Amino acid sequence: MDFLASFLASFSKTPSLPNGMPPETLLGHIYEEKADIPCQSLLSIHAYGSHYMSAPFSYHFRSLNSYLLLYTKNGNGTLQTAENKFTLEEMSLFLLDCRQPFSLSLSGSFWNFEIYFCTGSLLSAFYLRPQGMYWSLSHSAEILRHLQMLENSNKNFLHRNPILDLKCFANLFSDLSLAAEQEMNAKKNLPSYLLYMKKCFDYSYANHYFLTYFETELDISKYRLCREFSTVFGVSPIQYLNQRRIEAAKELLCTTSMTVHEIGSSVGFDNTNHFINLFKRSTGKTPNAYRQEN
Repeated sequence: MDFLASFLASFSKTPSLPNGMPPETLLGHIYEEKADIPCQSLLSIHAYGSHYMSAPFSYHFRSLNSYLLLYTKNGNGTLQTAENKFTLEEMSLFLLDCRQPFSLSLSGSFWNFEIYFCTGSLLSAFYLRPQGMYWSLSHSAEILRHLQMLENSNKNFLHRNPILDLKCFANLFSDLSLAAEQEMNAKKNLPSYLLYMKKCFDYSYANHYFLTYFETELDISKYRLCREFSTVFGVSPIQYLNQRRIEAAKELLCTTSMTVHEIGSSVGFDNTNHFINLFKRSTGKTPNAYRQEN
């Protein structure tokens, strides 16, 4: 069975697409299987698509013998497996083993992304988490350069070079792995008091935290705590806490019928107007608009 036939047979539901779009739209260009391509066992790209999607847009799959590499340029999408739901935001990369039920859908007004369906031992070697692997690329210039080279090779598919594709994939995942290792080593050397603050924000975000609380709790100046936390995590403690609360609020908006006021209170915002303003500043939408679009 060729890849197009396998793709069409993998649907658990009929795709929801704008009028006139065929169900294979997601694939973009499908590459012919060629036995003489060097290093095909390491990497074989079955299809490549570059898309700008607006509503309606959703795909639901039972299983597909392929990996999916999805690069979100801007806009928002959602990838959901049986156990996890991932919001794919601007400048993010996601790798999934498609031999499991999963779905793709729009999460906002539009979604501009590139998608590769591929197989090979190179992907198996780097695929470490069965639930899927997510990376934020906003500060990864070298990784973005690999993706640009990969895009250039595949957009001009008549002159596509599979060896260049292999090089781009190998460089891409090598750099991602090295960056993850460096981040892990950096976290090992972080002061315990900064990790304590982050843990409080991550798991007890509904509590009312003030820097004076940590100053008393840790016996360290609140100015020093703020300065060091901002240096390590890229945002101030209060900004980090509010970001964590907004992420929790997004999940509640999509999965419960709680009111906006109830959701704001449950994640730590006593003032509903303040919650709405922060949510809109973060997502570009009010909580009610976000709920309607998701």
